[in-house]
Amino acid sequence: MPPVIISTFADLINHGFKLHGSCSGCCINRDIDLNRCPPGRTFVRQRFKCRACGSSVMITLSKIVTSSDGHSPALDRWRER
Repeated sequence: MPPVIISTFADLINHGFKLHGSCSGCCINRDIDLNRCPPGRTFVRQRFKCRACGSSVMITLSKIVTSSDGHSPALDRWRER
């Protein structure tokens, strides 16, 4: 199986990943709505800023948890957006 290359926001959605942001200034923690991000834009080496205070945001990449059989209706709906 060839390696999976994930570099754009669309790649994250297509491969079942999500981004979570934590603000270093005001300590707000939120999932990033990937559907509002430009699909072809890379997220690698991007700087994310907090909308509330303008401080830098630390990003965490994680896999969306699915059932043991790998099927998730919620993930399927998310990919269709």
